[in-house]
Amino acid sequence: MNGPPDTPPTEGDSVDRALAALGPNLPVALGRVRRHRRLAGGASGSAVHLLSLDGGREVVLKVTGGGDRARRELGFYREVADRLPVRTPRLLAGAETPDGRTVLLLTHARPAPPPDRWSARDWDDAAAQLGALHRPEVLESAAGGGRLTRGDVGGAAAAAHGVRAAWRRLGRERLAEPLLDQAAEFDAALSRLPACLCHGDWHADNLLRDADGEFVWIDWQEVGLGHGPGDLALLWQRAEFDGAEPPREAMLAAYARARGIPLDATLRSATVAAELRMVLYGWPDHLGGVDVSRRDIVLGRLTRLAEEWETLAPVTATPARPRRGGGAGVPPESPSGAGR
Repeated sequence: MNGPPDTPPTEGDSVDRALAALGPNLPVALGRVRRHRRLAGGASGSAVHLLSLDGGREVVLKVTGGGDRARRELGFYREVADRLPVRTPRLLAGAETPDGRTVLLLTHARPAPPPDRWSARDWDDAAAQLGALHRPEVLESAAGGGRLTRGDVGGAAAAAHGVRAAWRRLGRERLAEPLLDQAAEFDAALSRLPACLCHGDWHADNLLRDADGEFVWIDWQEVGLGHGPGDLALLWQRAEFDGAEPPREAMLAAYARARGIPLDATLRSATVAAELRMVLYGWPDHLGGVDVSRRDIVLGRLTRLAEEWETLAPVTATPARPRRGGGAGVPPESPSGAGR
């Protein structure tokens, strides 16, 4: 691979270098790489390659620029993934390179249908699996949970000024600003649920299928402690933006059953709060450049959420009751993955 010094690396160069970085960590039985192609839409700023091996097998090579999020994902696959009640890719090899990159070699799963083609059972299965992930025993079994602690990844306080300006540019400040003034109330509503292990970037593109047709959960860079409804909010809003109609009520019931918590006003107010935070902080910068019909989906959802929040106001004003695994020190759910 001898080219001029300033020649940018080719895809083949990148794959070769990543495999070389894995070095002795590579499985002996991996075999030779016959072909490779970069998968469209690399997750979380990563380069993701599909490698075709001897015997027709396929694996995924993920190369990330480094940082806390990439190291968190490597640690997750090494120490936490096999303890979870949901299916994840299996880590075949992983390494952090001297220049700060993180390299993962993972088993391959196929894309799921887009959410507008999901069946009622698909939605129910997704909600039940999320509820199982959010159970307290899962958090307890995730050894080294301190490594999974994130800061306020939503950055609500720091972003407040810019968010208000974005809503003014959209001409919707009269709707958004009274809600932005209630950020503390949203956080309080979320904190009434116990802490749990959250995926953090849970949307349909990160739910693949295995050979049995079961969901395989990928892209764990945002995994960390939270209260739960933020995962639901992101799935629902991204799917709705793409033309799907997620059955929120049925999913919330399936989620509550699987998590082992009541389907009550506490859960409903926390879920509405999570959706409000997602729209208010995650969407405004994105909405200015999208088709009006798609923008109206999000704005219509915000209007309905504001109305629902008003009906829940007496609940959200109630002092929080201590709960097992309560939420002290747990950051609010991130709205950062709402828009693309």
